[in-house]
Amino acid sequence: MKKFKYKYYDAQSIPQFGTLEAEDYATAYAALLYQGYTIVSLTPERLSLKKFLADLILRMQLGGRWSSVFFRELGVMLGSMTLNGALELLQNTASNTASEKILRDLTNAVKGGEKFSDALKCHEAIFSSDVVQSIEIGETGGRLQEVTQSLAAQLERSYTTSRKVRGAMYYPLVVFCAAIIAAVIMINVTLPIFESFYTSNGGELPLITSVLLHGGRFLTEHLILIAAAFSLTILTALMIYREVEDVKFFADKLKLNVKILREIELRNLFCRLSFLLESGIILDEAVKMCASSSENLFMQQILNDAKILIEKGETLEKVLRNSLNKISPLYLGLLATGESTGEIVEMLRQCESMADFEIAETLRELPAKAEVYGTLAAGIIVAALVFSIMLPIFNMSAINF
Repeated sequence: MKKFKYKYYDAQSIPQFGTLEAEDYATAYAALLYQGYTIVSLTPERLSLKKFLADLILRMQLGGRWSSVFFRELGVMLGSMTLNGALELLQNTASNTASEKILRDLTNAVKGGEKFSDALKCHEAIFSSDVVQSIEIGETGGRLQEVTQSLAAQLERSYTTSRKVRGAMYYPLVVFCAAIIAAVIMINVTLPIFESFYTSNGGELPLITSVLLHGGRFLTEHLILIAAAFSLTILTALMIYREVEDVKFFADKLKLNVKILREIELRNLFCRLSFLLESGIILDEAVKMCASSSENLFMQQILNDAKILIEKGETLEKVLRNSLNKISPLYLGLLATGESTGEIVEMLRQCESMADFEIAETLRELPAKAEVYGTLAAGIIVAALVFSIMLPIFNMSAINF
């Protein structure tokens, strides 16, 4: 879902301002017209650098585990107390300022009569759209405790997966950093000795030695400027990824070619779809809701197209078969079986379990692969350093000979 800022005139011709969420510009415009507003302007809401950094800092402060713990504790408390009481208790036991502020906002909003799902929308940096959707369904169907427990399990699983991926990267990162530190020391200490010796004897340094030497000097002399430029480049790239739809669409499409990212996306889809269907939502609307909650633009397009095709009588299995080239035939077989027998929810859960297994297997192999590539990168750096030192020695030997 996208956010739009709008300005309109009410019945008394007084200008009013606000924001709303919609799938696209046309849907947002139609929604405002339906309410009888005289629209003056309607523009997509852009994420400012200040808000982007604030959201990033907030996520770093709370970490990926906080929201799963929050829903786990809330689910347990809802078994014996009201939502108001549970939120107040969680607020009083908050472990840091950031979490206390969020819990205070949620408590005050619910006390004031606001829906819990609407209160969560004000903290979109922490609570994603699929979380808000789930809570809204739970509130509507009187299953809030069940939904919070289900969300806790889902968020815990996502957090565990991301933590394992980061853990697999530690060893190659340490090896790579050690090689970089060794390179910096040798470039700034060892290579200048060869330069002074060659210069005094009228010789010329080999190309690789000269490149490393002058490159090292440049990096040393402009280290602060380079670090600032690198940081600014990373921030700019992240902003472009988040704000330029074509760039994000292309990047998201590439993500689905990576096995573990594709399996995670499919696992989330199967989990979300089974939950929605079990809640009584029909298939085409459930697919549409899955599209709006997905953060992958390419998957959003696939699911939005799937919704239209399902309305025309196509099966979910056939739509996914034609849209995702690398989807496992096992998933397709289970989906086809579920749709033909009416056991689609159970088959989606089986697909979710299979996706979990594929992710676990990939994570099991990931550390070994990361070590190989990390060691290879470090080896290339060390080899370049060895050649830069040995070539001058060989050249000197040849001159003396």
